[in-house]
Amino acid sequence: MLSVRLLPARQGDAIWIRWGAEEHPYQLLIDMGTEGVGEQVRERILVLPEAQRRFELLVVTHVDRDHIGGVLTALADADPIAGLVIGDVWFNGYPHLKGGTVSSALESMGPAQGARLGNWLKDMPWNRAFQGAPVQRVPGEDLKRITLVDDLVLTVLGPTPQRLLELEPVWIEEVEAAIAKGSLHREVAGLEPMGPKTPPSLEDRHDLEMLAETRTDRDKSEANGSSIVLLLEYRDKSVLLASDAFGSDLIESIGALGGSGRLKVDAFKVPHHCSQSNIVPDLVGAVDCGCWLVSTDGTQFRHPDPVALARIILHAQPSSPLLAFNVKSKYSGWWDNDKWRDLFDYRTRYGSDAEGFELRLE
Repeated sequence: MLSVRLLPARQGDAIWIRWGAEEHPYQLLIDMGTEGVGEQVRERILVLPEAQRRFELLVVTHVDRDHIGGVLTALADADPIAGLVIGDVWFNGYPHLKGGTVSSALESMGPAQGARLGNWLKDMPWNRAFQGAPVQRVPGEDLKRITLVDDLVLTVLGPTPQRLLELEPVWIEEVEAAIAKGSLHREVAGLEPMGPKTPPSLEDRHDLEMLAETRTDRDKSEANGSSIVLLLEYRDKSVLLASDAFGSDLIESIGALGGSGRLKVDAFKVPHHCSQSNIVPDLVGAVDCGCWLVSTDGTQFRHPDPVALARIILHAQPSSPLLAFNVKSKYSGWWDNDKWRDLFDYRTRYGSDAEGFELRLE
């Protein structure tokens, strides 16, 4: 059994993965959404019997508040949770941006960072699978494949050292301030494209094609570029977990896997909450995938973008893709449209506001 649950995470990501025997599954977490979402994730952990509060891994993909904020409120800023065990934490801190290790990170934590995430991490196994070095894909070197318990394999597809280096100049000004205040101020005009306020007018396939061909500015956020990207494989099932990575970087990393043709995966958690700046036609064409996972409630930026969904519907293989949303929002709800489903050959599924969406792969 492999279960991928996209929790209700506001505009962010909070992904709870379980695998193995149904009665006593292994589990890991990827991000915890915003600060308020982290409090909800903490409650979910507290509901578990103490003996079941072991997580093989916690991945904090990058420093944007809709990914890291919940980790602060659930764990770093909160009282310890009885019985909680985390086997490893994957997170690239400031010294990792220049190739440093955990030991150097602990020595050079700034006051804001040290007071919160850093103080918590110093007592945790941190990037243990990488001997304290950055979690990254180095072009020209073999991909890092980490095997967890019961033969679940995680292959690191991103970020590259260059993307980590590009974050370094803005870390002090923006990232430490974000960790200190529990918020980021990257959401300013020009840095984060917003989706439309009204649904697109789609009467025929030509309309969908024109929507998909909308000219798009590519994502240039240094924080998004530093996202940890993972290919998860368990038995004969696989899931691509793209965080907020750039579309061009994902295409390059898929190529680094060395296969011929499209990468076959059972599900693809799309980058950046289905933003048109990250989902480009060539990225959709790089995978063979029937299930496209979207995590957002449309807060702030009105994601998922219709342009991005049009690209998935038109270019996905096999045809008739499943668009699976963690919650049904105003913007994802536009696609719950029988006329469009019949006309454009796609399917939809929605999670609940309480539980999100669970994909089970048996």
